[in-house]
Amino acid sequence: MKDTPIDKRLLVFLYILAFFLTVEWLRPIADLTGTGHISHFYGFVALSMIIGLVRLPGWIGVPVKLLFIVFSIQAVFYSKAFMAAASLRSMGADFTGSLSLIWSGDWMELSNLFRTVLFFILLWMISYLLRFWMEYRKSIFLFFGMTVIFLAVIDTFTDYDASYAVLRVMVIGLFLLGVLFPLRLTGKLKTKLPAGELLKLILPLSLVLLTVGMLAVLMPVKEPAWPDPIPLIRSAAGFGESGDGTGDGVSKVGYDADDTQLGGPFRQDDTLVFEVYAESRQYWKMETKNTYTSKGWVQLSNDEFPEYNGQFAMIMGGQVTEPPRQRADIELHETLPLLPYPYGFEELQLSEMNPYRQEPDSGQLTVEMDMQAPFTYRAEYIEPVYSLKALRETKMEDLQKFGGELDEYLALPGDLPKRIADLALDLTKDQPSVYQKAQAIERYFGRSGFVYSRENVAVPKEDDDYVDQFLFETKRGYCDNFSSSMVVMLRSAGIPARWVKGFAPGELRRDEERKKYYTITNNQAHSWVEAYMPGHGWMPFEPTIGFNGVTNINFDIEMAEDDVKQQEELKRPELEKKKQEQQAAKRKKSNSGGLLELLPDWLKSGITWTVLLLVSTAAAIVLLLLTRKKWLPRLYVRRAQGNPGGWPEFASRYGQLLSQLERLGIRRPEGMTLNAYAVEVDKLRGDEMMSILTRVYEQGLYGQAASNADWAQLREMWEDLIIHTSG
Repeated sequence: MKDTPIDKRLLVFLYILAFFLTVEWLRPIADLTGTGHISHFYGFVALSMIIGLVRLPGWIGVPVKLLFIVFSIQAVFYSKAFMAAASLRSMGADFTGSLSLIWSGDWMELSNLFRTVLFFILLWMISYLLRFWMEYRKSIFLFFGMTVIFLAVIDTFTDYDASYAVLRVMVIGLFLLGVLFPLRLTGKLKTKLPAGELLKLILPLSLVLLTVGMLAVLMPVKEPAWPDPIPLIRSAAGFGESGDGTGDGVSKVGYDADDTQLGGPFRQDDTLVFEVYAESRQYWKMETKNTYTSKGWVQLSNDEFPEYNGQFAMIMGGQVTEPPRQRADIELHETLPLLPYPYGFEELQLSEMNPYRQEPDSGQLTVEMDMQAPFTYRAEYIEPVYSLKALRETKMEDLQKFGGELDEYLALPGDLPKRIADLALDLTKDQPSVYQKAQAIERYFGRSGFVYSRENVAVPKEDDDYVDQFLFETKRGYCDNFSSSMVVMLRSAGIPARWVKGFAPGELRRDEERKKYYTITNNQAHSWVEAYMPGHGWMPFEPTIGFNGVTNINFDIEMAEDDVKQQEELKRPELEKKKQEQQAAKRKKSNSGGLLELLPDWLKSGITWTVLLLVSTAAAIVLLLLTRKKWLPRLYVRRAQGNPGGWPEFASRYGQLLSQLERLGIRRPEGMTLNAYAVEVDKLRGDEMMSILTRVYEQGLYGQAASNADWAQLREMWEDLIIHTSG
């Protein structure tokens, strides 16, 4: 594979860029598959490239790579017996057994150790191919294109965010293509591209790529004009999204109808689900479930043919809403199986007159029409208001009047651990009313060391109870853990309760007309509690730490000290957030100068300063290019000082002199000899310096360089000439 060699310094730089390009393949693997010890793979790629760069012969390079693989396997799988005889024998036995599995076709039974070895071999092949593509083919387009496609696919079909990875790959890949193309071209012409000429190509290419990359990061992203086709593709292919913490893997947050197995961590997802124009914050209810299974929730009905409250929806228009009735205009951006609605829901309005129905037990609201997003509807509601005085008059005896009507909301698994009921009864024994008993359980979580977290959340094993595990073992979880635990404890204390699913209020924003609206994303998928209050019906409660709830209570009696503390606890997350924002603003103000405060807001923004920096840099570059005939000769003279004399040095300086004369407009016509051109230059100066320099240059150019030439005197003449050209 003989070819024109690449300059060693440039080759080192190309290998470094190729290494970072390879790393973009490894990062998603670590994130998506949970592969540990990823640094071993980074190290192997780097080692393989170094061996190729220094041209180690195969009888040295191959053993070195094999030793690295063995050491890595030992460090990962046999850390307690590193390189011990027993661990080496075990490694050999594992390798032999895996080879027999390959021969028999049982590929899925391969051990993790053998899979790791295969992955090392794959990286070995990739490193060799990168060397071949860069040094001999001088084209990395295939690997570059495969990397972009790989990142695009995993960004589209997995939870991995490859936005910046694609940007990095584009910058690195285009730079490699831009550098390797002229090298490949000169190789075909059997010539060598001087380092100086290559540098002239690399510098503007780098500037353009860095500028485009920075603009890509800083410029606002326009929303797509077409709907995302990926959900349709996934649906057609039979792939679904995981719900809010289901299974023992890492799920993606969002609404999911299947709650039979709760627990486990989940990834956040800020995909917009729906937007709501409403006057106040609301919890957006979708359904309730009545049966706890010790692992999750299901909705069971005693009626073979459950009744539905159904009627025709009014056509959505400019109807006047009379207080206390309010309206919420909702637009779904993601298709949901059920319609979210606020508490106190009264009426549904659609763009067409279509029937809708609401299942009384689960509260599920559906429309007999296509609800594919984008879908717009209006929900009219009367926001419930509860009297604190009336709530405190609720009695446990009043619940007995309902007979067996509420039994399904008191049911618990027969094997529920007794300590859950003991805890519930202990918390509620001194509370006189149904409401205060529910309050005591709701407040318990914020006072007993529980932690809200979406990571490292346990999944109950076969013999574990989901609520028991959370209450007495982990004390760590998210909304499903808190809400399920409160429902189970309420039922243990004799209070009917049910589990509610939907969405939290979302983020308040204002449109161009300053109207309030709320954006609800998958991150706001939430669960909470409804407890039955005699004389009031189902009342929402919010046990999850960090969530405030939106229940409207009229404090028509003097609040006890405990109630005041509760209000403070509910407001504490928001107050702490505001306090942190105020402190950050104060620090920013104290650190900034007085003159900076006088600047308008648009001038203070980071994007503005970045754009100004880019514009200033571009202006400085243009200015330097326009004035280079003034400062470049002095730079040449400064660089020439201290350099040894001789023909190579003289030839380079003479070429610089010719270029400088070209910049001044003293061009050599095509066909004119250097001697004739020198005479014309001397006429302009009134001396013979240019002719003397030209004669020495031509002698050297044709192999007649005089060894006894006075290089010091020639350099003085060159300096005088080139400085004179700068004016």
